[in-house]
Amino acid sequence: MVSVTELLRRRPDGLQALAIDIPIGLMDGPRACDKAARVKLGKPRGSSVFPAPCRTALAARDYAESCQINQSHAGKKLTKQSWAIAHKIKEVDDAIMPEHQSWVFEVHPEVCFWHFAGGKPMQHKKSRKAGRDERIEILARYLPRIAELVSTRPVGVAVDDLLDAAVAALTARRRQSGEAARVCEPQQDARGLRVEIVY
Repeated sequence: MVSVTELLRRRPDGLQALAIDIPIGLMDGPRACDKAARVKLGKPRGSSVFPAPCRTALAARDYAESCQINQSHAGKKLTKQSWAIAHKIKEVDDAIMPEHQSWVFEVHPEVCFWHFAGGKPMQHKKSRKAGRDERIEILARYLPRIAELVSTRPVGVAVDDLLDAAVAALTARRRQSGEAARVCEPQQDARGLRVEIVY
């Protein structure tokens, strides 16, 4: 499997857009796009949008230290969910440059599903069968073979991860055709990265 770092370093021929379900652009404080995404999704799906850490917290040795750093910089402790993916956030943050954002962008799968469902959040968690079924039903409108892809997915690939990747791919296609939107006006971080969530 090719890493995000490698994709950013050596963009493969033919790769026109890359949708990433990882925060791009980090602030010393709340990101407006995270807040806006939670508002769009409402309860309970809004809780799936974890607050992104501040950049300094990514260098922490453990969760307790990351909370102390984030508290001092952003006024809030880091959630355990954010800490669980901190190494992935750091990988993307270390590799991405503002020029990459002409073809690389951040998505949140639940916001993408919200859009493709006509502005309605999913009723069930993606980890449950009812949640997987409702997401497959939505994707099938655009990807008729999605149920087949789920049933023949490679060993080690979780169903919810495949569904998230599929809706991200649909969003990348929307972006290429100029149809994509942002949850709110973008911010810019200290490194010049555009801070936005696209759907």
